[in-house]
Amino acid sequence: MESPFKTVGIAGLGLIGGSMGLALRRGGIQVLGFERAPEIAARAVNCGAADRTDGELRACSLVLLALYPGAAVEFVRSRLDDFMPGTLIADLCGIKRHVCRKLEPLCKEHGLLFLGAHPMAGRETSGIDSAREDLFQGASLVLTPGEGFPQQLLEQFCNFMKEYAGFGNTVCTSPEHHDRMIAYTSQLAHILSSAYIQNPLCERYSGFTGGSFQDLTRVARLNSRMWGELFLKNRDMLCEQLDILIENLFLYRQALSLEDEEKLQALMENGTRIKEELLHRAQAQQLSGE
Repeated sequence: MESPFKTVGIAGLGLIGGSMGLALRRGGIQVLGFERAPEIAARAVNCGAADRTDGELRACSLVLLALYPGAAVEFVRSRLDDFMPGTLIADLCGIKRHVCRKLEPLCKEHGLLFLGAHPMAGRETSGIDSAREDLFQGASLVLTPGEGFPQQLLEQFCNFMKEYAGFGNTVCTSPEHHDRMIAYTSQLAHILSSAYIQNPLCERYSGFTGGSFQDLTRVARLNSRMWGELFLKNRDMLCEQLDILIENLFLYRQALSLEDEEKLQALMENGTRIKEELLHRAQAQQLSGE
C-alpha cells in the first residue's frame, strides 16, 4: 500500500515515539524527530528511530505527539504557525479528555486536523534505549475522533498505522469512555502493583515467590513523572476505580475476619466465573476473526 503520509513528524523520542520511528522507517517512511534533549535526539538518529531531528514541521503531513499530556498541548500551541495547513496531528498520550479538550478546538481554529490516538502497548522500561520496532505488532490502537472528523482520513490513518506500525486492530470511542476504561485496565493495575510491592516483607521475598508475585509486581517500576501526570489528569475516573477495588478488598477482609468460609468461597468463585467468561469470549472472538 502506498503511504498517504510520506513524511511523518514525531514529537518526543522516548519509548513510544522511538518505537514508532523505528517501525515507520522500516517501512520506508521518512521520519523527522522533534526532541528537546540533544543527547536523546542524537541517540534516536543513531539507532534509526529518525532520519533527522533538525527538520521543519511544515514538511510533515502527519505529526505524532509522543509526549506527556501537558507537553503535547504546549508543543502544538507554541508552533501553530509552523504546521502546513491541513496537517493531521495525532497525540499518542495515555489519557484523552485533557488533550482533546485543549487541542481539538485549537487545531480546528488554525486549519489543522486533530485525532486522539492511544497505542495499547508498552514496556516496563522507558526512554529511547528501550524502543523496539515491533512494539506495536498486533496491538490495539484506540482512537477518539472528534465530531465531524473526516471518515476517509480516519480510514487512511487506521490503514497506515496497521500497515507501517504493525497494529492489529483499531477501536474508536469517545475520550470519556477511553479514560474510564484506561483508569481500570491500565492505571489501576499500575497503582495496585506499586502499592503491593511497598510491603516490608518484599525485602525477604527470595525463595518464596512464583509466577503470581512476578505477575503482580511486573509494572511496579513506574516513571513517576509520567504516570503521576496521567493519574492526576484522570483522577476522577481513577478514584472511581480505586473505590471499587477498595470495596471489593474490604469484602475479602470482612469474610476473613469473620471466618465466613461460605462468603470467602463465593467471592473467589465469582472471580473465577468472570475470568472464565472473559477467556471464553476472547476465544470466540479469535475463532470468528474479530
